[in-house]
Amino acid sequence: MFEKITPEQAGISSAYVNAFISALEKRRIHMHSVLLMKGEKLFAEYYWAPFNKDLPHRMYSETKSYVAIAIGLLLDEGKLSLDDKIADYFPEKIDTPIAKTLKNQTVREMLTMTTVGYGSPWFDSSDRDRIHLYLNRARTIRPSGTIWEYDSAGSQVLCALVEKLSKKRLFDYLNEKIFTHLGTFTNATILSTPSGESWGDSSLLCTSRDMASFGRFVMNYGEWHGKRLLSEGFLRIATSKLVDNTETDHINIMDHGYGYLIWRTEMNGFAFVGMGDQLTVCLPDLDLIFVCTADNQGSPFSRNYIVSNFMDLIASNMQNSALEPNKEEYEKLCLSTQGLELFAVSGAPDSPMRDELDGVKYICEENELNIKEFSFHFDSADSGELRYINANGEMCLPFFVNKNRFGLFPELGYSQDVGGQRTTDGSRYKDAVSFAWLQDNKIRIFVQIIDRYLGNASLTFAFNGDDATVCFYKTAEDFLWNYNGQATAHKQK
Repeated sequence: MFEKITPEQAGISSAYVNAFISALEKRRIHMHSVLLMKGEKLFAEYYWAPFNKDLPHRMYSETKSYVAIAIGLLLDEGKLSLDDKIADYFPEKIDTPIAKTLKNQTVREMLTMTTVGYGSPWFDSSDRDRIHLYLNRARTIRPSGTIWEYDSAGSQVLCALVEKLSKKRLFDYLNEKIFTHLGTFTNATILSTPSGESWGDSSLLCTSRDMASFGRFVMNYGEWHGKRLLSEGFLRIATSKLVDNTETDHINIMDHGYGYLIWRTEMNGFAFVGMGDQLTVCLPDLDLIFVCTADNQGSPFSRNYIVSNFMDLIASNMQNSALEPNKEEYEKLCLSTQGLELFAVSGAPDSPMRDELDGVKYICEENELNIKEFSFHFDSADSGELRYINANGEMCLPFFVNKNRFGLFPELGYSQDVGGQRTTDGSRYKDAVSFAWLQDNKIRIFVQIIDRYLGNASLTFAFNGDDATVCFYKTAEDFLWNYNGQATAHKQK
């Protein structure tokens, strides 16, 4: 598997692949990888450094689709029925009278996200048992089996069901039944929740090639190299439109229906979708798979842009047979995709204000960021560091100007193995930090967390005489809260 061929051998001009990658770069989409596969052959595979083909990447809600496949395995083994009521499997978790609507909620309804409504958030809950939290809610919103609404917590309950009935960890169960046959997922893992289950709605870490192989397996409807691993009937239903998932008449790229924790797309396709634009899009009619990883958290348009360009430039121009070789276009593609690098904020190469700011301390008024003071220290026009004091102490962010500087984020984060649990070993996230002069008196620092968690923060500083405005905006699952808000500061006299 993963034999590499040219786009022309796959049935599409290299010019279209080049146009697709160029479109992503033009709109400053924060990509980490792109794979395009026809059959079992790769005709495009690109990574934005420091990401590479061997580095496991956080998949966020793509994990949910893997849980759905595990439910299918249990169904094949006769260990459950999709019409079983979920509450019946966890009587030990229920210690309050359960609402009738939740009591009647079935496994099938949870797979289609036609549940009674989203449960309580768990990151900031004193109840660290997510199954208990889901089943002991104070109220429900509606009868199950009616309206589609995204229910991440419900997928976590299904993950716990998989582990209870299989008596195996989610990853171990899938590995035994499927992954080992694919020959992939050899360095993949799934993080845990504080109560000990696998974090099944958000935390698979695997490579882009792993994703592509899994997409291929599902698009084969459960068969792998002549061996049946999962029933075809289940997968055909799971990847079909079972419920309408539109919420308004403004149709987004994934508003084409929903199967069993699997999204429907244009061109009779289906997709596994994760926050930040972790995507596996499968088009059975074209025998075509598109995979990408990224961190576009905070962008209102990136997913639509990525997938619509894939549909319009790649899928719509894919032919059923190979094209004649086109050396000129293929060489253009190879040249334009050499040295792809992780997005960095960019601006002017320097500012006359640099010397004026260098080493000067600014004292902040009381503010929601809890930042007390800050100063910029420049090694040269190309590099420096932001030093600041916030509620967690003295911090330092080294940066390069108009490019990324890779290091460790100064704040402690979550455990590398347990979701929602603050680190106890002092570990910090890997980061990429870039600096830009947006104007002579306006600075942007862009921080990207590129670890088992992904996140980003835009730190903007604007100066007027002795005064400054500080504006931080973060997008991350449930961290970087000290990097979201505004402050006013004044030069220290």
